[in-house]
Amino acid sequence: MNNTETSRFERWYRLSLFEQMSNIDGEIKRFLDARDSFVSGASKEDFSDFYFNKVLELIDRTESDPKNSRRISELEDEKEQLMLLKQGKVSDEYITRYWNSYTIALSA
Repeated sequence: MNNTETSRFERWYRLSLFEQMSNIDGEIKRFLDARDSFVSGASKEDFSDFYFNKVLELIDRTESDPKNSRRISELEDEKEQLMLLKQGKVSDEYITRYWNSYTIALSA
């Protein structure tokens, strides 16, 4: 990673792993809400891809954070589960249970 990328991610890197994961949880909720709103007809536009891509970007940022080097395989596994979610092969509950555990841990 070059210096420009490092400085771009400095704010993200200052967050603890739990804070990073909780932020990802929030974007996953936005993805699910956008998808459900479009499917139900409550929204005429489908913004779910925007939020899904943001989730993937935040996971990539978390993986690139040096303090998280031992969590890369776990993050890659979860990224794969998110891809399966998008294909309808994994339930919303399965995904949200994992990511929400970080948000719950922060608020304890």
